Parts: sequence; structure tokens; C-alpha cells
Amino acid sequence: MGVIVIALRDDLPLVAVIAGAVVCVAAAVYLAFLGWRLGVVCDGEGIEVHGLLRSRRIPRDAIVAITNFPAVRWKTVDGKSHWTPIFAFANPGRVVPFVERHNEAAISILQNWLADKRPEPPKKKRRQRPTR
Repeated sequence: MGVIVIALRDDLPLVAVIAGAVVCVAAAVYLAFLGWRLGVVCDGEGIEVHGLLRSRRIPRDAIVAITNFPAVRWKTVDGKSHWTPIFAFANPGRVVPFVERHNEAAISILQNWLADKRPEPPKKKRRQRPTR
């Protein structure tokens, strides 16, 4: 869109149009990379929410709730309330039904993870030796 507006101006030199196109393409590639990184990683100690502009690590003990918005409601050590949106599972407007089902299932998994206060340690798989 920005490239079209720049290209329609008659008084701009070709170099400015090309520079505008390069900036627009670079911004699109950067936003695509950030969108690709969206997600949530859970483990026994807490949750890491990868957003569009930054990632946040929240300790499990600080989490109050995982809402259907979707967002993580949490409190700091001094009792100050915060919330961190989970853009990876948001349904803005109309979404393809299977994506909506996936997002709802992911939120449900996160809520179940929070409800289970005794996380199971990861199981170490022993390598089986072939029998002769």
C-alpha cells in the first residue's frame, strides 16, 4: 500500500520510490518473522509467551488465571496485577473454523496445565538395546 502511494506521486525521483519499496518489503518480512514466532512454551517452572513485539517469561507461582481472551493474568511478588495477551491463540473477527477449534483447544490445554499444580517431571527415555 505504501509503495503504491509513493509510486503515484509524480514529483518524487525514482530513487525515493525504490527506497520506499525496500522499506515496505523489509517491514513486511520483519512482521512475518514475528508472526511466525508467536506461541507459548510451558514447563514445570512457568510459561513463556512469545508476542509480536516481545516475549515474557512468567513463573508458574505468579499466574492467577489463563483467560479465554486469551491472556495470562498474573501478579508480581509485590502483589501488582498484570496480564499478558496470547496473540498466537486469538481469534480476531472471522476465522476459519478449524483454526478457531485449534485455538480453543490450545487455551483449554493451557488452563489444564495451570490447574495441575503437581507437574510431572519429564520422563527420560531409555534406549532399548536390540536383543540377539
